[in-house]
Parts: sequence; structure tokens; C-alpha cells
Amino acid sequence: MVIETGHRREFDFSDENFRHVRALINQLAGITLSERKTDMVYARLARRLRALGYSDFDSYLAFVENDEHESVHFTNSLTTNLTHFFRESHHFDYLADVYFPEILSQGKKRIRIWSAGCSTGEEPYSLAITWRSRVKDAHRYDFKILATDLDTNVLDVCRQGLYAKDKVMQLDDEYQQWFRATKRCNSQQMEVFPKLREQIVFKQLNLMDEWPIKGPLDVIICRNVLIYFDKPTQQKLVNRFAQLLSDRGCLILGHSENLSANKNMFESIGQTTFRKS
Repeated sequence: MVIETGHRREFDFSDENFRHVRALINQLAGITLSERKTDMVYARLARRLRALGYSDFDSYLAFVENDEHESVHFTNSLTTNLTHFFRESHHFDYLADVYFPEILSQGKKRIRIWSAGCSTGEEPYSLAITWRSRVKDAHRYDFKILATDLDTNVLDVCRQGLYAKDKVMQLDDEYQQWFRATKRCNSQQMEVFPKLREQIVFKQLNLMDEWPIKGPLDVIICRNVLIYFDKPTQQKLVNRFAQLLSDRGCLILGHSENLSANKNMFESIGQTTFRKS
């Protein structure tokens, strides 16, 4: 059966093709793709068929199963990367106004943060800007951010550190100062200051794999990522986060996520911000 969409498609895309895609992305990345994502899947993968010269999904999906390089493109195509600087700003306010002052008052000199699912880098750069702009004598501390994502394409954007000027100009003045126009920029871009980029390590990581990460970590921020996994997998990932966090460490999730299955491990601070119990 070919999925009906109300308009003619360039390639036939059957129910079986969609089931095959859902099985493959689950196998490759552990992602549970919603049954409502048919149009999104078709639109994104049709680009790969055109680029490679395939005329049908059966042949393309068989190629994905047997080609490691294309399986990366396949996965990159199906991961969503919608973000902006200081998204859900209350999370950054909590860190700057409550959490950072608390741990620094305890004499802490080494601060480690993991941005899990960092997309195109706005989140980890927002964390670095928050630290540098709102913590007194921030440069005196050993502060590092690990930023990871499954998608290799977005990590290239992160490492470049080049962002649309209109995104930057929407920020408060105290945050805009961390960007500048350089020779690497076109007329519509600005580049993050090297001091920020030096505090962030960008790495490709599938959350379903082993994590080459040593704790304890002070903050793990994993927003709008868990929603792509089934409930048992979400619970396992949160358990693993807890093992890496320091005592009273901070876990920050996205606005539609919660810790209902792991509530005994964390204290809710509100607005999807949690402290390890």
C-alpha cells in the first residue's frame, strides 16, 4: 500500500517503506520515530534518493543497510535540529543566579558541563556565555563544556562557530559582545569569540552507545532529546546521567520531558530542572 498524502509524490513511499525506516533509525540510533512523521520522513529522505540517483525507496533503504557512510547521512537526515540561543532562558537564569553561586561558595574550582544533543551549538555557546558574562572572575575557574550530538553535520556547524547575524542581534547587549564580524564571516554572519570556543569540546556521540565520559559532572543539559526514545530507554538514560552527576548535580531537560519514572533519584526544582538526590 502506498501512503496517501493528498498530492502526487516523486517517489512511491509505502507503509512498508515507512516501517522499514522506523526500524532502521531505531536500530542505528535507538530513536523511536512517531507514526505521525510520514511526511517529514519522506521529504528528508527524498533528498538523499535524488542526490544518489535512486528511483525507489526499496533500493535506497537496502543501500543504507549495507553502507556505513550512507547510514550516517540517513541518521543525520532524520534528526531534528531546531534551536536558538538561550532557548528556555529560565534554565540559564537558574544556573547563573542559583546553581553556580552555590557550588562556587563551596570552594569548587573545577566545573564540568555536558550538553547532550547540542544540535548546531547554540546551547553550549549559551552556557559558555552565561558563565563568562554572569559569574564574577569566571576566567579564574577550570570551566569546560562537553557538547555532543548524533548528527555529524551539526557538529561541523558547532566547530565553525559562525551564526546568522539576525540571531545574534536578537540577544541582549551583554551577550552580543561575545560575537564579532571576522574575515571568516560573510555579510550575514558573526563569529563567536575564540575564548568561548576554547571552553567547549565537540564530539559525535550516540547516546545508545558507551559513553567515553568521566564524572563527576556538575550539570547535564539534555533538552528535547529523550522524547525521541521509548519510555524504558528514557529511564535507562536518566539512570546513566545520575551515575555521572556529582552529589546535588543538576540535570536539565526540555519543556515536554519529565522524570516520572526516576523521581526518587532527583529533586524537582521546577521548570524541568532537577537536582540529584
